[in-house]
Amino acid sequence: MMHLHLVFIGKTNFPEIDAAITRYLDRLQHYVPVEVHVVRQEKIGPKTPESAVREREGEKVLRLVGEGGCLAVWDQHGRQMDSVEFSRFLERLQNEGTEHLWMAIGGPLGVSESLSRRARFVLSLSKMTFPHDMARLIVTEQLYRAFSILKGEPYHK
Repeated sequence: MMHLHLVFIGKTNFPEIDAAITRYLDRLQHYVPVEVHVVRQEKIGPKTPESAVREREGEKVLRLVGEGGCLAVWDQHGRQMDSVEFSRFLERLQNEGTEHLWMAIGGPLGVSESLSRRARFVLSLSKMTFPHDMARLIVTEQLYRAFSILKGEPYHK
């Protein structure tokens, strides 16, 4: 059985979004074991290059993930899929015997180049830019939707 690891940079700033994420995580647990890992967000200062912040955050994620498991990174330049394609993507990983799927969602500045290079998959929610808090909620909901599709349940209509 595949274990899902969601990696978030920093804490969710909106309690209502955090509550919605928790609701979908609870639902998702019926299909697959899920762990949420929160990596401390780096301080963004006026003299600190954004790329340096992303790299430090990316290094933390890479240490957490280690060498094992399959890493997917959510980035605006990644591959876009509709919900049914995403469910087939997850099904393929399960059928391949993927034991640990790590999904990293960047912080306010996105993800580092080194993290994207290390990832087996770089996925995108949309060509639009979303706040990282919203991206967490959307990814969590889409994971729940994908597994409900795979089980033939009526959530996805």
